[in-house]
Amino acid sequence: MTEAGIKIDGQPVGSVSKGFYFSVDRSPGRYRITCVNPVSMDYEAEVQIEGGQTYYFGIGVLQTGAPGQNLLNQAVAGSSGRQLPSTSLKSAFSGTALYQIDTAEGPAVISQLKPK
Repeated sequence: MTEAGIKIDGQPVGSVSKGFYFSVDRSPGRYRITCVNPVSMDYEAEVQIEGGQTYYFGIGVLQTGAPGQNLLNQAVAGSSGRQLPSTSLKSAFSGTALYQIDTAEGPAVISQLKPK
């Protein structure tokens, strides 16, 4: 994957590629995040955002295999964290998935990336 667009509640907010990040501020509430993959189906997930918190999300390979294979896929794809459950059946045909990165690990992950 070269670049993936990111939408929040259907509105484009930016795009990411390997080695880069961007940030978005949102008020507390429930949001639908979509990873727009140019070569496969989009991946959608819903997240609850609480006030005063920082959340970290990543894009990685869709985990559909055995746990050992999933760990290998994450290592190869550079993703980390917990795969967010999809809110769309179409996401099963996506080449990517959205991951929530643990808040304690987020700053270390971001420090290895460049702002976009």
